[in-house]
Order: sequence, then structure tokens, then C-alpha cells
Amino acid sequence: MVRGLKLFVCFIALGQVCAQSDYKVTNNVPVFKQWVVDFSDNSKLDVVAINAGVVAPPPFSNTKEIKAKLDAQRKHSFSEKNKVTHRSDIDPKVLTGFNGKPLGAAGIPNDNTLAVSNAGIVVSAINTSVNILDAEGKGLKFRTLSGIVAGQLGILDRFYDPKVLYDPINDRFILVFLEGSESSDTRIVVGFTQTNDPTGLWNFYAINGNPIGGAKWSDYPIIAHNKEDLYITVNILRDNESWQEGFVQSVIWQVDKNSGYAGGTLIQNMFSDINFENKPVWSICPVQPALDMDQKGMFLLSVRPDASANDTVFLHEITNTAASGQATHTLKVLTTTEKYGVPPSALQPKLGFKLQTNDTRVLSASLHLGEIQYVQSTLVSSPLSSGIYHGTITNMATNPSVRGRIISTPSMDYAYPSLAFAGQTADENSMIMTFSHVSESQFPGTSAIFYTFKDGVNDYYSDVKPIKLGDSVINTFLADSIERWGDYTDIQAQYNDLGAVWLCGSYGDVSGKNNVWIAKVRSNNVLLSIEEMFVYPNPANEFMKITTIFKHNEFVKISILDNLGREVKSIDKQQVKPGNVEFLVDVSGITAGNYILTIASESGQKRLSQKVRIK
Repeated sequence: MVRGLKLFVCFIALGQVCAQSDYKVTNNVPVFKQWVVDFSDNSKLDVVAINAGVVAPPPFSNTKEIKAKLDAQRKHSFSEKNKVTHRSDIDPKVLTGFNGKPLGAAGIPNDNTLAVSNAGIVVSAINTSVNILDAEGKGLKFRTLSGIVAGQLGILDRFYDPKVLYDPINDRFILVFLEGSESSDTRIVVGFTQTNDPTGLWNFYAINGNPIGGAKWSDYPIIAHNKEDLYITVNILRDNESWQEGFVQSVIWQVDKNSGYAGGTLIQNMFSDINFENKPVWSICPVQPALDMDQKGMFLLSVRPDASANDTVFLHEITNTAASGQATHTLKVLTTTEKYGVPPSALQPKLGFKLQTNDTRVLSASLHLGEIQYVQSTLVSSPLSSGIYHGTITNMATNPSVRGRIISTPSMDYAYPSLAFAGQTADENSMIMTFSHVSESQFPGTSAIFYTFKDGVNDYYSDVKPIKLGDSVINTFLADSIERWGDYTDIQAQYNDLGAVWLCGSYGDVSGKNNVWIAKVRSNNVLLSIEEMFVYPNPANEFMKITTIFKHNEFVKISILDNLGREVKSIDKQQVKPGNVEFLVDVSGITAGNYILTIASESGQKRLSQKVRIK
């Protein structure tokens, strides 16, 4: 069933404008083909083609002229100014790291993606293969994308853009990749493991990559999931046209996961013709719920990815499940506090050797505690370089607003970021971001940074932590060319080990190829220990908000003492539970001056104290 809808969303508020959401939803779209693959059967799944040296199609991007202008203006030296403040005491710690491609050829580009189960099984995919490893990097299975579809889809063109995720609710893996790059041969291939063992049976489905007809094909998938559904977004392009002219629209596929796990008829809906002001909104990124996946719908984000400078953020929402048949699409248009823009090409240590940074589309996003955090590559305007844009959307339920920050450090180019939840408790809204790095003095490699937002006002970023240093420039093609670098990295929380994440990225190896690195990294958030609390605002004249973490269930007393230790205000028997706790204290009746704020146990043992000022 096809429904064409036009929804009017009107909110008049700072940073948010009225939006008309034009879209069409097609329910119960049939799949092109369905089959089962046994990864354990080597005789039936040969290594058909590694595609060594075969280049994946570049992602559509209308940025050629912008990049050429920026590259021409760029100087080969950077200032020492950082865009955000870093502190080394919260640097993430690397627990383990290993090559994620023990078999197979490097991709061009790699398109790194990974998923890790609660049992520690790692599924690592690149263009054009899948490696299944244990938590120490020992190979368990190797498969090519071409081998997965061999004998199923007729004459095969190319296999690229893999994406993989782990579903902690059902203890299953999902693999998505593209086959073909022209209208006569374009498929979105989706695989679901039948059990928690990715070396066993998989249910595979081929979705039509040209669902709207004409000479068009699907490119650049991004995926996320919640309790019920898998979301796949792709860009629809026209055959044989340039990046500047070939984009048609972006499509959202909503797929019922349970039907895929069961191997039955795949329940799926398609949202198309998504427009704003009669123009298609393109390159849409679904927002991955960090821990709480029990939701019926999904938020998605997009920006103006080909803009030299822009502050527009599109907040999409799919409002119900695929199986309900009642899902709709809504759109809000927000304005961020910091502009983003297309970055220049990145510079390698060898003069004239550059790396592609693509456009400024949203590449990764996470939802936790009612807030969305997202990342994209962006222009660092002074001096010209490529950095990481980190956005936060708050007040999701009422009046969404966006705040942007740019991460850049001296002498470095950063690109292709992704992020995942890294809180040590479920009440902590902290993330680890990973991204590719390079400079005129450092070969291409992979880095990470920890972020937390505490006491209601301050951003805290760790130093940028190198995870894997490169061994050489990336020089896959001719000398002095601008090499393919991304087109993305990946990161996932270890769901049964809060604070730990698994990430994968690339590095330039000794042969000049783009190789794969996987690492397990743990957050080190010393800012939220039992010995610390945050008070905001300080000084205050009406209320103070106190934030801290407790390890046990107990009753505590909050006191405000003058300089002689006399109690001027107290709140008794405040019950706390393990995790993040906030108190709101009325100080409006207290005489202006300096005081000591304390939190003590019911027996009188002091837990925390801090100097405060009442004005």
C-alpha cells in the first residue's frame, strides 16, 4: 500500500522553524530474493572474489568546486589553537588492539565496520569481505561479499559499502551491503543470523536498489536499530551522471527484525520523496539508541552536506513500527549554534599526497537520556583544515535545540567520525568518538576521544588518543593523487561491559595500502567518582543543582555551613540509589557570602564537600 502524505509541523521558537514534511510511504514492499547461507560450509561458500584493487563507487557529493577552492587556499602549516578544551586525566584506555583483516585484500576505500556480541565475537567487514574473529583477534571465519550472493543475483557487478551491527536484545548479528552500481543491477543485501553464532546460518534478503524506477541505483547505506526494527537509509542516484548532477533523493527502509531472524517473509516499509521546500533532503543518518532500545519509532538526522557553511539540521522521526503499518514521518528544521562546512582534503607527510575527506554529512548519531549526540566531518576555518563536528540536540520532547562544537588539535586533519555510548553507568551521558587522523608529520591512522557533559554547563573532552599510528602514506593509485581514505569508521558499546567500546578504523600500512585496525577501549571518567560532585550555578542566588554518583542505596543529609562550621540550611533523609543523582537546593533565603556545601551519610559521616558562594 502506498500513502502520499504532507504533514505540517509548526513550532515557533529559537532555533526551530516550521517545516512541511512531504513524503510517501510504501508498506509491505516485497523483496527481490531470499536465501540461506551457511558460513560454516566452506565447500558451498568459496572465496569467489576478493576484488583486490577494485574501487567502490565514491559517495555522491556536490562538493568538487568547494574542495578545490579550499585546497588551493590551504597553507602547509597550522596554528596551535584548539577548538575545544582537552584534559588528559579522562583519556580513554586501550585494552586491546589487532589487525581486523587477517585475510583478504584491503578495500578502496576500506569502509570499516564492526559489531561485537556480548560473548566477545567480532564481525569485521570492509570492501569487499567479512572477517569473524574472537576478542583476541584470532580468525574464526572469512567470507567475501561476492561469495554470499554467488548464484543468487545473476550477473554480478560489484560488492561494497558493508554495514554490520549486533542486536543485544536478540543476541543476533545483522549485515547490510550493496551489490551493483547501475540501475540494471542494484540490490541492498540484508543478512540476519539465525542464532548468536555468526559462523553458522544466515538468512539473506535482496531488496530492490531501484525502488522508484527509472535509470537509478542505491548508494551509501547507514543503519541503526531499535527493539523491533532495522533502519537502512540510502541515496538514490541516476546512472552515468556526475556527483554534482546525479542525486535524486534519499530513502528510508524500515525492516521488521523478527521476520528476518525467523527467515520468513520480510516485513518492510519504504519512506521516499522526503522533501523540504520542494527539494529532496539527502544523506539521512538514523540515530542509534545507546542502551534503551524499547521504542516504537526512530529519530534520524540530516544536514546540508554540500554546504561551504551552514547551520541547518533536519530532525526526522519515524513514529511507529514496521509491523504496525501505521508508521509516519515527521520533520523539524533546527538551527545549530556552530556552523559546519565541507572540509578541505587532508595532507599526508609526503608533499603532494592528499586524502579525500568527502562532504559534511552526518555519519553517526546516538540517543541516550532524551538527548541526541552526532558527529560529522567539517571545515576548520582558521586555519584551514578538516576537523570533527560534534552536535548535541536537547529538549527532544518539547522544543529541540542544537549545540555544536568543533574538535581539532594542532597540526592534524581529522575525518570520518563515529560515536558510541561510553558511560560507566546507564545514568551517565558520555561518549567515545573515533575518527581517522593524518598530518604532515604523522602517517594516516585511527584516534579516539572521550566526551562527557556534567554539572549542567561544561563540556569535558579528553586529549585525542592515538589508537593506531600509521606506517606509511596511503598511495593506492598514482603519486600526487587525492587518495580514497574513509568512507567511514565504526564503533559500538560493549553492552554487557559499560564504559567499554569496540572501534575500527584504518591506517596506512608498510605497503602504502589502507589497512584495518580494531581496538577495545575503556572510558576513564574520573570526573564522576564518589569523591566528586558538581554544583551549578556557583555562585547562585536562587537554586543550586548538585550532581554526583553514589555506589549504594542510602539516606544522606545535605548541609550548607558558614565559615565557622555553623549550619545555615539542611535537608535531611534524602534517599539515593546507585548511579547518577541530582539534587536541587533552594538558597534564596541565605545571606550572600561564602559557604561550604556538604553531603553526609545518615550517621554523620561526610561524603562530599565543596566551597560555594551565595550572591
